[in-house]
Amino acid sequence: MRKLFIPLALLGLMFFLGESSGQFDPELGKVMRVAGRVIGENPGSLAMNPGVQKELKMDDDQVKAVQEKVPAGFGFGGGFGKGKGKGKLDLDDAAKERMTKYFEKIQSLKDVPEDKLEEKIRETFKEEIEGPTKEVEKILKPEQMTRLKQIARQQGGPAAYMKPENVKDLELTDDQKSKLRSISTELDKDVGELRRSGGKGGFNLSPETREKIENLTKEASEKAAGVLTDDQKAKWKTLIGEPYTVRFGGFRPKKDD
Repeated sequence: MRKLFIPLALLGLMFFLGESSGQFDPELGKVMRVAGRVIGENPGSLAMNPGVQKELKMDDDQVKAVQEKVPAGFGFGGGFGKGKGKGKLDLDDAAKERMTKYFEKIQSLKDVPEDKLEEKIRETFKEEIEGPTKEVEKILKPEQMTRLKQIARQQGGPAAYMKPENVKDLELTDDQKSKLRSISTELDKDVGELRRSGGKGGFNLSPETREKIENLTKEASEKAAGVLTDDQKAKWKTLIGEPYTVRFGGFRPKKDD
């Protein structure tokens, strides 16, 4: 059974890069974080999340089908290798090859301007984004797929409004897009500064740092909501359904959670 989720996939790649180069490039880390968000917040990837599965009321057969049919960890398959201690992994040749190919894609995006980065990531990782969603559509019931897409739409804080489908459905003006992009960029900058003190690649964060990031994201999301008109706010509520916060991690929630 595959239990790796997007953040663990990123960590696996970071460990691999650390072993191969002896250092980690913050600029690549930035691209990896955005790529992780873009790929991790699409319906196909979210269907692998235990909390989302519970929200969708997926039965055991559906969960098993998703685990078998949907690629895990950016298409890396079932895993990255065995632990070696001290945050390192013992990777087999196949895993190294998959990570190398992924890293090549990440490198190609390193110099992309921030305001174009998400668009380029969606283009570069089109297969990783669309493939899992197509598989999930074959497994879930129509009403489950509708809810899954609602959950996917609302993820990402203020950047959620800038997802292509949301820009189109909300009919955002150029001025609104500019304001929302500024809010999102400022948030990314502030979060990046916090992450730099959180360990290798900015992923090993303390509870205090995570709380600060959550508060910053909440404040930015409220500011971004203020950019919308009343009609757009009403439309947004329809598009996303009930708000749902996705918790990422490699462990299933307890039955009484």
